[in-house]
Amino acid sequence: MRANGRDTFPPEGRNGCGAECPQDPDSAQKRQERDPRGNFTLHREFETGSDCGGWQAGNEATDGETVVTLSLRFALARPRCRALLLLLTTVLFVTGCGDDDTPTGPVQPSFDWSGTIEAGDRLDVRGVNGSITATAVSGRTATVTAQVRANAGDASSVDIQVVTHAGGVTICAIYPDVPGEPQNRCDPDGGSQSADSPVTVDFVVQIPADVECTSVTVNGDIAVLGLERPANLVTVNGNVEATTTSLLTIATVNGSIDATLEGAVLPGPWSLATVNGAAAARLPETVGASFSGTVVSGSVVSDFEITETAPGVWSGTIGAGGPPIAISVVNGNLALLRRF
Repeated sequence: MRANGRDTFPPEGRNGCGAECPQDPDSAQKRQERDPRGNFTLHREFETGSDCGGWQAGNEATDGETVVTLSLRFALARPRCRALLLLLTTVLFVTGCGDDDTPTGPVQPSFDWSGTIEAGDRLDVRGVNGSITATAVSGRTATVTAQVRANAGDASSVDIQVVTHAGGVTICAIYPDVPGEPQNRCDPDGGSQSADSPVTVDFVVQIPADVECTSVTVNGDIAVLGLERPANLVTVNGNVEATTTSLLTIATVNGSIDATLEGAVLPGPWSLATVNGAAAARLPETVGASFSGTVVSGSVVSDFEITETAPGVWSGTIGAGGPPIAISVVNGNLALLRRF
């Protein structure tokens, strides 16, 4: 199916913890959102009965953990969902969405860090509640700032830890331990992160363009712009935006994905996966790639020649072929668009 990149998307599935949840398909709620570049509009229409079971479970759930757990359990029984679930195991613990209001409580003094990171090393930023925004810069100096807020409780209860290791630097928001859960720790291999807290930590990062980037949060958006090295971006409840000339892995559960290849050549694999939300990949017209995509409940639009080989399963050779681009969507729409 071919469509202009500025066309309007058809209805898609649930996105985000704060959305209203209808009790039946006849009472579906709709809202629309323009993506950060204004190139297309996403219309959301919430329906029950997804093949992967996550949306109906979401109607009955009262916290983020239940929504995600039930979604994954039902999806494991369906082959088209399994590839998506492999990415989501990066998130070790999932907590509830908490208060929908923007935190306005006590503010901890700003966290500021700067340091030298060599080309090819990695900067990891890991949070639980809050956004991560990273922008590529020239030079060897990386900077990370964080604003800590809470609607209630003690903002100073969250500790920002910095771990320097052979492969680079890892920076984590460490919340008070949750009874019955493993101890929270900041490790280069990911450690464990869980929270039962209203405290929000928003990270703003400046990263050398030739440094690898890992950004992980649970309740928050991620935006990483201008990278030239591989990036691994994971959230549970949030949207993800990325612009890069390199390899890219993105996973979210309740959120949309907008990924742009800024270079003329795809140097390696891309993997984009979401459960409840749209996924759009923007590519130069001359790119060469091998595309595969799955959509359980939603529509597909493409500016490139792709074919539906089975219900909800798409593939195609873009240009002369090349590295794989894999996009997996459960409840939402998939778009493969020319970059303008």
